[in-house]
Amino acid sequence: MLNQLAKGAFLTTKKGRRINTMTIAWGGIHIIWGKPVYAIYVRYSRETYNYLKYTDEFTISVPKFGTMKKELAYCGTKSARETDKIKDLDLTLVKGRKVETPVIQQCELHYECKIIYRQALEPNAIMEQVKDRYYPNNNFHMVYYGEIIDTYQIEGEE
Repeated sequence: MLNQLAKGAFLTTKKGRRINTMTIAWGGIHIIWGKPVYAIYVRYSRETYNYLKYTDEFTISVPKFGTMKKELAYCGTKSARETDKIKDLDLTLVKGRKVETPVIQQCELHYECKIIYRQALEPNAIMEQVKDRYYPNNNFHMVYYGEIIDTYQIEGEE
């Protein structure tokens, strides 16, 4: 999973009836407060940030290593403000087993998460060389810890 995360995974969110997915390549699995969590980082400028204001859950769908490059690139550069990425790419959504947010069927591994913590990155705590490289326009991230409440492969996947 970590090797593929460096290449990209899909973060899916739901706001009412609207569903959005975006590519993430930052994040990871941790243990905190005795719980397994998936940490994600979402910039304020992303439409996904607006979705996450109205929910307490998200899903992560991890493609098989080295696959879905076109889809990951598209979801990393297009905004739900402008297009329906899921429809554009003909992605198949499958209802989550424990959350309302779906997962992407074409992926190999799925995580269903309930948000237990959210925190804005503190700009003054970020080293200058990191700020210069990743935040030249002060477009910082919000950090979310989602308790992993289910993880699985969809039946029929290798």
